[in-house]
Order: sequence, then structure tokens, then C-alpha cells
Amino acid sequence: MIAPTTLRTTLRERPCYSTFVMFQDPAVVGMLAAVGCDFLIIDHEHIPIDASMVGQLVMTAHAYGIACIVRVRDLSRGAIQQALETGADGVMVPMIESAAQARQAVEWSKYPPVGTRGLHTLTQSFLLSQHQGIASYPPPPSAQLDYPTRMNAQVTVVLQIETAKGLAARDEICATAGADVIFIGTSDLSQSLGATVGDPVVQRAIDDIITSASAAQVGIGIIGPSAVALQPYAARGVNFLTVGADGGLFMHGARQLFSRSAT
Repeated sequence: MIAPTTLRTTLRERPCYSTFVMFQDPAVVGMLAAVGCDFLIIDHEHIPIDASMVGQLVMTAHAYGIACIVRVRDLSRGAIQQALETGADGVMVPMIESAAQARQAVEWSKYPPVGTRGLHTLTQSFLLSQHQGIASYPPPPSAQLDYPTRMNAQVTVVLQIETAKGLAARDEICATAGADVIFIGTSDLSQSLGATVGDPVVQRAIDDIITSASAAQVGIGIIGPSAVALQPYAARGVNFLTVGADGGLFMHGARQLFSRSAT
């Protein structure tokens, strides 16, 4: 399990395993932390989770000592800012299709002078960072000066390549300063290429993205059905490894337990 604030550095060091959180119940966070997840990805793109629930899930993750990322709805300042103000250890931004979009995602995720993220000292993120339960207000000047620097060093920025257009711009996207991980969205990528996930054209696209990311020395992420299935990617230096989503894990386990056939 990766502790909050250390995800960005740990992803550079070893394979790290995660899953998407779609259940709108903080109790699931503790369960996933107990079964071996290194970190969690709260899915605010596909699941209509209320913003306040995202905050509760992040707070619960920090209470259990597990890092978490929020996949935002879209590339917008508001979506990225709100996700990071919960105290999330990073953001995953979907449908990146150009270098300009990649740079914008980084800019909105980082405080000046690196980016243009706005500063507020009564957010959950700031208060969690003070490690005082409820921090004093107004915070001491040293806290206000130190916080942006620490967040710029800690926040993980994940950019998703998952369309034919993004695939074509992969070299420029991977070379974006401040991007930590290029995550390959295999489902949307296969649809964009007019193929199934297992089709050779999709595998070639995955290989091309891995090659470009490796050349740019940026982290690489991908999703798969199990940790075992992801091992070939781990062997190729892919450290951001995602095993499905909590709903899929629940259904898989329930199907096995309710099966009447001998195993």
C-alpha cells in the first residue's frame, strides 16, 4: 500500500497496482486497502459521483493510509481544481489528444510558477496537509509559502491517450513537461480504431504508446483484468497497473462464490 503524498515518487520505483472506485460508499476504500491495492482511482468521469462524495472517498483513503487519484470528468480547470482540493494525490485526465491539451492539464494541476492552480487555505487539501486535524486559521505564513511547493512536488498528473487522434500525437503528449504518467485507455482506443481490444491493430497501438513514453522517460499506465494478466506489461517497465474496477471485482467474486460447479 502506498501512503498518501508518496505516490509520485513510488511510481518511478516499482510496479504499483490500483483499481477504479465506482461504488459510492467510503466503506469500499477500507476493503480495497485491505486486499492489496497499492493505490485507488476514484472514477468521476464515468460514474455520476457527487463532488462531496469524492471528498469523502479521498478523506477515507487518507484515513486508511492509502494514496488515491481522481479521474476527472473532462479537461477543465474546474474539474481538475475541485479534484485536487479534496486532497487527492493526483488527477487522471481523459481524452488527451494534443500537446496543447497535455500542457493545459499540467498547468491547471500545478501552482505557480509551474502552473496556474489557484490557492485557497480552507480546502480539505490544505487542511490535510497541515497534519493537525483542524489546522489553525489563518495559517502561519510559512505554511502558505511551503504548501504550493510541496503540492507541486507531490501531485501526480496522469494523461490518458485513448483515441486515434491521441495516438497520432503520442510523441508530443509523452514529451510534456510535468506529465508523470501516460495511461493507455484500451477500451476507448479500440473503439476509436474500429477494432476490439484483442485485435492486432490495438496491440500495435499500445506498443507504439509504450515505446513513445519510454523514449520520453515518462511513466506508463494500463488496465487489465488481473494482476497476473498485467505482468507482461510490468516486465516492460509499466508501473501504473490497474486491475479493473471495484464493481467488476465484486461481480467476479460473487460469480465464483455463487457457482454451483465444482472448481
